[in-house]
Amino acid sequence: MHDVLVPMGSFEQYGGWVLDSQFIPIMGSPYLLAHGLGKPVADATTTVRFPSEGTYFVYVYTSNWTSPWKKGFRAGKFSVSVGKEVLDKEFGTHDGTWDWEFGGSIEIESTSVQVALKDLTGFEGRCGFLYFSSDPKVTLPKNPAEIFAFYREKKKAEEISETFDLIVVGGGIAGMCAAVTSARQGVKTALVHDRKVFGGNNSSEVRVWLGGLTNMDPYPGIGNIVGEFEQERIGHYGDENQPDLYEDEKKLSVLENEPNLKLFPTTSMMDCKTDGTVITSITAWDYCNDTVLELQSKLFCDCTGDGTLGAKSGADFEVSTNGHMGMTNVWYVEKTGEPETFPSCPWAVDLRGVEFPGRSDVRDVYDNVREKSLGCWFWESGCELDPIEYAEYARDMNFRAMYGAWDCLKNHDKDYVDSRLGFCAYIGGKRESRRLLGDVILTKAEVIAQRAYEDGCVPSTWNFDVHYPDRRFYAAFHEGDAFLTKDYRDLYVTPYFIPYRCLYSRNVPNLFMAGRNISVTHDALGAARVMRTCGMMGEIVGYAAALCLEHGIAPRQVYELQLTRFLEQLRALENKETRKSDVEKQMHNAQ
Repeated sequence: MHDVLVPMGSFEQYGGWVLDSQFIPIMGSPYLLAHGLGKPVADATTTVRFPSEGTYFVYVYTSNWTSPWKKGFRAGKFSVSVGKEVLDKEFGTHDGTWDWEFGGSIEIESTSVQVALKDLTGFEGRCGFLYFSSDPKVTLPKNPAEIFAFYREKKKAEEISETFDLIVVGGGIAGMCAAVTSARQGVKTALVHDRKVFGGNNSSEVRVWLGGLTNMDPYPGIGNIVGEFEQERIGHYGDENQPDLYEDEKKLSVLENEPNLKLFPTTSMMDCKTDGTVITSITAWDYCNDTVLELQSKLFCDCTGDGTLGAKSGADFEVSTNGHMGMTNVWYVEKTGEPETFPSCPWAVDLRGVEFPGRSDVRDVYDNVREKSLGCWFWESGCELDPIEYAEYARDMNFRAMYGAWDCLKNHDKDYVDSRLGFCAYIGGKRESRRLLGDVILTKAEVIAQRAYEDGCVPSTWNFDVHYPDRRFYAAFHEGDAFLTKDYRDLYVTPYFIPYRCLYSRNVPNLFMAGRNISVTHDALGAARVMRTCGMMGEIVGYAAALCLEHGIAPRQVYELQLTRFLEQLRALENKETRKSDVEKQMHNAQ
């Protein structure tokens, strides 16, 4: 049998498609997404080398993404061309989500052939793999772990092994701060990130501003690294929220200039190995370079937000599968000065008979109307479903809400005549999923009561800010899923110092965590989750990791054996820069 597996990450030219890597744990691979906002995107192309000429049968790993809600529609159709021939089959059309669709047979007359994905709709068509086989009766995997094993077998990817002192998984603000801090303490550090762009939610791909205060006494130097990643300007709502505000290149420059830090972008952690309860290595997939990495280390830090490394290693965790905060995909409209048309979207949420922010004079949670109300943070889905298992579902629900709203406004209301969809983040801005459990699980009641932990060291200044579906718009949720939320807040005396014992696992001895997956309850997370606060968690972890390596101790023993010295070190750090805070505006315009 002759066969060729073509993963999307190694496509030579993406054209107008984008590479989506955020759902690998759910469906097994990164995939190309035709994120055209209703206009078909340019072809993605690559050269495929076949082992021999002859007849091959074509299989495409794809999803009919709207089928969980409405059967009979095929919003994300695309075709595949092989050489000069376009296959008769249109893909993304089966009833169901991720599966292999059979594309028929094709004659390969050259061992080097150009292959293209051809978007037909502009509405989120997606493709994970192309597979060509001389065998017409192959059995193909569906389980994510089996798909990765299938990839390794068929692609024969290069396999590389490296060793570090600390491996940080997750390149958002928390992960970047942990990695930079540890590297500057002389720790040989790796930063593994499943996207090309670093910054997490505070990147041009997601576009969420930073929240919280830094550099608070008695630890005036905690927040210095966060400050190095700070953006000069902010723009929260509508088309003022432009990509250049997030200064992706500045973030990358800070990371690249650390001699003790090695970056692994476009690299997804797929598994880990343990010796008893101790993590010894992670297996990671650099999907753009077709490389499988075995990375060993003494210490690890989970900054994935989803607690992915913790879950893989057997760390204790909690997850709220209902009544948690959801995911937002920020979007906005822009005026063009001329009439703009938009296709009908019968597969989207039907909003013609209901009110929603941005329609007519309907006011949002800030009393805003029109463009400032469309696509803001409160267009948020996934609050009622498991935030891990249904992550792609929640993101796609956000797409359906956006397209349904714009279809209603343009085609039913005849409104926004000279406007078009200008931007929609295809990477979801998550707020809550797994919370890894440490020796202390911080609660809202403790914060309100001002319980002072002796190891308190991460200043929390954001109020208790949790989101639930907005009752005013229940009529808009008639299809079953909520997608508009409201923030519910409580105040406390700030700053409150989160204890160090929330930053390491209680049962995996060499695992730190920083970010929104630390050891707090659902309610307490409402105050701890904003990114400046998460970044300071990363800084604390970086200093603690250096202390662990210096004394040959585990994260817990920093508290048990070295707490006095550790806190003295943190207090001795000087504030490198005093910045004017925009916290008052942020406290009003919370994410």
